Amino acid sequence: MTRATLAAFLAFASTLGAATARAEPAVWRFDFPDFATSAYTFGYFGDEEGPFTGRIVSTTLVIHYTTQDAQDAANFYYTFDVPTLDGTETHIHVEGADQGWSGQGTFDYVIENTDRFNGTIRTGRFATEMDGGGAFTDSYIEFTVDAEPRDPIFDDGFESLE
Repeated sequence: MTRATLAAFLAFASTLGAATARAEPAVWRFDFPDFATSAYTFGYFGDEEGPFTGRIVSTTLVIHYTTQDAQDAANFYYTFDVPTLDGTETHIHVEGADQGWSGQGTFDYVIENTDRFNGTIRTGRFATEMDGGGAFTDSYIEFTVDAEPRDPIFDDGFESLE
C-alpha cells in the first residue's frame, strides 16, 4: 500500500469514527411513587445498560398532587439533585407554601422542556425526596440527554451449557 493510499484510508477511517462518536438522544424518566413520603438515592444517571455520559438538554417536571384527610398542601415539598457539573441550576425544589398551595385538594406544578438544568452529566450518586403525605397521579421528572454512544454488550457467541 502506498503512502498516499494509506493516508487516504486513515482519513476516511477517522471520519467514520467521528460520525459514530456523536451523541444520541436518550430519555431518563422517574415516575413518582403513589404517595408523597419517599426518598430515593440513585447510583448513577442512566438506564439498564449503565450510566449515561453526555449532556442533559431538556427537563420536564409534572406534579399532580392530592392531599389526603386533613393534610395541608402547604406542607408538601419535593427536591431533586440534578446530576450535572455545570448546569445553571443543579437542584429542583418545590414547596407547596411557595406555590401558594393551601388546604385540601388537588394541586399541579409543571415545568415543560426547560433548559435551566442543562449541563454535563456528572458521575456518581444523586437523590430525590418528597414529603407532605398525599397522593401523586401521573407525576414524573424526565430528562432528555445527548448521550455519548456506549459500547455494545460483548457477545462472545458461546451459549451456556447449564
